[in-house]
Amino acid sequence: MMGYRLSPHLHFCTLGSCSVFLDLDSDRYFLLHKDADARFQRFVSGCADVSDLAWLQSRSIIQAGPADSAERKLQVETPLFSVIENDIQPAPLRLTAKAILYQVCAELMLKRRPLAKVFSRIASTSLPARPEEFLVAARAAAAFQRAGRFTSGIDKCLVRGIAMKCMLARQGCHVDLIIGVALPFSAHCWVQFGSTVLTDPLDLVTTYKPILVV
Repeated sequence: MMGYRLSPHLHFCTLGSCSVFLDLDSDRYFLLHKDADARFQRFVSGCADVSDLAWLQSRSIIQAGPADSAERKLQVETPLFSVIENDIQPAPLRLTAKAILYQVCAELMLKRRPLAKVFSRIASTSLPARPEEFLVAARAAAAFQRAGRFTSGIDKCLVRGIAMKCMLARQGCHVDLIIGVALPFSAHCWVQFGSTVLTDPLDLVTTYKPILVV
């Protein structure tokens, strides 16, 4: 029997009384409230009726296909520590320049490619995390922190996150690029090495609920 599944380009999480979605195909967020959210929650719990399924399918939230769980469990550790809130060795100028260059490249990548393709590309470059790579990740964090003196950090968290992930991937170091959301609606992107945040203060990232991990 044909079932229904969450459209593959959508990622969601529940905040309060509404569901928040990230649509990678159109590079946008949207929220479902009240009756609309009730329809989706019935789908998630397996209690949707025919009218619920038709409504959700007409809006491309679900699609026909092998039924699977709408809940896509995010494999990310709870952030416990921020490297930039502690004393770290200043980054050398050469590494700082590399951090700036990677951010320029990340910004160009986002202008030329849909978000889904960008994430697909950078996800394929990652290797399994190894504890001994922490110092490599910490040096990168220091370089990006120093690079912030020469570049605008306003509304550039995604650019910075993609750049750091790409730079560390080239060194064989795996980190998680995390997008989180909060209400009243806002979104933020940060980078973690295990449970250690590399790009932001801990109290900032803990105000967001992860919706996507790359």
